[in-house]
Amino acid sequence: MKGKAALLLVILVVGMVVSSGCIGGSHSKTTGTATQTPSMSYSTHSSTRSLTSSTTSSVVSSTSSIITTSSTTTTTSTHPTSTTTTTSTTSSTSTSYYPLTIRDMANRTVTIKSEPTRVVSLAPSITEDLYYLGLFNRLVGVTKYADFPPQVRNVSKVGGYGAYASLEKIAALKPDLIIADNAVFWKKGFLQDLEKIAPVIIVDPTSLSQIPNAIYLLGKVFNRQQKAVEVVDEFKAELSAIHSLVANRTRVEVFYVVWNKPLMTVGKESFINGIIDIAGGVNVFGNLSKAYPTVSLEEVIVKDPDVIILTPHCGMTIEEAYSMFKDTKAAKMGQIYMIEDEGALVHPSPRVVNGTEIMARLLHPDAFRTKYPLTVRDMANRTVMIPREPRRIVSLAPSVTETLFYIGAGSELVGVTKYADWPPAVANISRVGGYGAYASLEKIAALKPDLIIADNAVLWKKGFLQDLEKIAPVIIVDPKSIDGIYEQVKLLGKVTNREEQATLVVAEMKARIRYVEQEVANASRPKVMFLLSAYKGYLVAGGNTFADSMIRIAGGVNVFHNLTGWKAVTASEIVKANPEVVIVMPYVNTSIFCHEPLSSIDAAKKGHVYAVSNSDIFQRPSPRIVEAIVELAEYLHPNIFKFHTHPLVCSVAGG
Repeated sequence: MKGKAALLLVILVVGMVVSSGCIGGSHSKTTGTATQTPSMSYSTHSSTRSLTSSTTSSVVSSTSSIITTSSTTTTTSTHPTSTTTTTSTTSSTSTSYYPLTIRDMANRTVTIKSEPTRVVSLAPSITEDLYYLGLFNRLVGVTKYADFPPQVRNVSKVGGYGAYASLEKIAALKPDLIIADNAVFWKKGFLQDLEKIAPVIIVDPTSLSQIPNAIYLLGKVFNRQQKAVEVVDEFKAELSAIHSLVANRTRVEVFYVVWNKPLMTVGKESFINGIIDIAGGVNVFGNLSKAYPTVSLEEVIVKDPDVIILTPHCGMTIEEAYSMFKDTKAAKMGQIYMIEDEGALVHPSPRVVNGTEIMARLLHPDAFRTKYPLTVRDMANRTVMIPREPRRIVSLAPSVTETLFYIGAGSELVGVTKYADWPPAVANISRVGGYGAYASLEKIAALKPDLIIADNAVLWKKGFLQDLEKIAPVIIVDPKSIDGIYEQVKLLGKVTNREEQATLVVAEMKARIRYVEQEVANASRPKVMFLLSAYKGYLVAGGNTFADSMIRIAGGVNVFHNLTGWKAVTASEIVKANPEVVIVMPYVNTSIFCHEPLSSIDAAKKGHVYAVSNSDIFQRPSPRIVEAIVELAEYLHPNIFKFHTHPLVCSVAGG
């Protein structure tokens, strides 16, 4: 896959993921990466409060100690974060409560002289802890990686994570307390420099079971013990509620990708291992003692996981994962997922309840079942009733097939068209003939589907749709824009009981598109021609086409935007438009730009004529269109994306 230069930033994240408070570590580790790439959270997932049961009984599992709720109403000496010298209670006034001496989670004794009202947080998880404790208004400074709650964008930024924050910026905020995790040990002497500014508390939960300890400690520091108990009780109750929904279901084997080169996953001591367990899964490498072991592709194939989980910083896209892990059950069943709300998984705060719910919904969608019979309005404005959850689906468009795999419903496919070629697992699915109305009704009926999904190509033959409806309910999707693809994904998620997965797919698409748009926002916009075919005229993309919108997103200007749809133009019209970049399909012979009259355009003179790597990703309205947008942006702005192009080479002067 081209355009990986931007993803090289992810290398900087590995140090964070493996050894920082992002997902737990030990303060004895004193080295780390010099820069941290932020966790990107683009999707908002509902809280699990609606799942919380009225009881708070323990769940019998390996994680029962984590999700058994507390029945106490005050903190006691049994909590590791209790104070060592004070006897003050939560009812004390701040005057009598302070000065307060506590022992933090790095086993340091710290004295806080007065009630902290100006606090700097040097870890996103700590910022989140303070939010849950109702102390967000005390924050005057956070790291640039803090992404939750949304209002954190209005808080002053002090630079990087932990030891990579700016001492000058911190000092300028005149804090009376600094709270950090073990990342402050990554630079020798940094903690000592911090202590010259204000007292420093280390809050460093390295597992799910230690999150309550962190909350209790912060409750003690801010004289909010009762609130801390409430937060912890709710945290445990919500985890218990999630676990109770999946506890009696067959556990799903999970492979979690931390990083791709080398292939890195999570082991027994990792923070994520506990989340997988509570969500009703089994970490296929949970037997390994290292928190973040390196494994081989061969080992993953032998483990043959049911589900593979990716996050934005794992170094690969869903498309690449389907190719790499094509021999696993996860790929064959269409169960490779990108969890875009990465912070909800890797920040050790009560926010991990959201991440655990996301994980549980992916592993056990039936536990969060859509109610059937289900009536929906499809994209052809038809009302369709689906009597039961579809288990045998026929797809009559390659884009539909791809979308179903993206949302994890690929395992329900029993029939596809002869043109379906992605992901690799589709090779094992029965063929029903041609595209849309050119499929075989007999072959479709023989598969006994309970749902047929098509695009508007089923309308190409009069009566074909009516014949299909005699076999099974028919859903028509008809995206005409990027937003239309989002709508398609959500609709198919709804009808197949994969709404959570569909939400994640849309969030991932929007995140990658937003990234491209931000990168090219201030760049000059080259004039672009998108050439689909040179057979019997030059068929170019006009306005109201996917290609036109992709050119705009990728930072270009379509020279034929004034046309509507795909139009055939003449060579003289191309010369007059004079595009600076030409994008063609792989089957178009680029040598036509080596001869007059097309050799006279700027794109030909500069060699900026590019054949795309895969015509399917440019032409099929599925989530894979994001791959096309990224590739197009690389062609238009190679310097921004550190992309090495292969320009047209010919002797223009010689004709």
